Amino acid sequence: MKLPFGEIENGILKMKFSSADYSVATVIAGIREHLDVLEEMGVEFLGIETEIVTGPRITFTPVPVVAFFRCISDNCEEKLLKAYKMVWKGIVLNFPDEIEWAEAKSYFANFVSSQADLLLARVEAEKEE
Repeated sequence: MKLPFGEIENGILKMKFSSADYSVATVIAGIREHLDVLEEMGVEFLGIETEIVTGPRITFTPVPVVAFFRCISDNCEEKLLKAYKMVWKGIVLNFPDEIEWAEAKSYFANFVSSQADLLLARVEAEKEE
């Protein structure tokens, strides 16, 4: 079953996010919000994966963040769909308010800019050698 931000297949729910929109911490906070209920429903949280970026990049490129859940009871599709909705509710409940979010994005932009400056300095240093 295809979902707007994920899929359910063979008793596994994959919820897909982008690091451009949600940090791993935000996703985990959303899961933690309802983890006890998910376990009672017979849905196991298996973990989160992200892409590992190799080498420097000239520009910021968001990476996928994927959360995995497994149904360990019956009525899997129904329970995993409910889990999908619960996790999104948890993310919304844990998402920072606009001022905190804007500050966090500003700090992140400064971090990315600093990385770009460092990369540029390394490229320039290599040209001089």
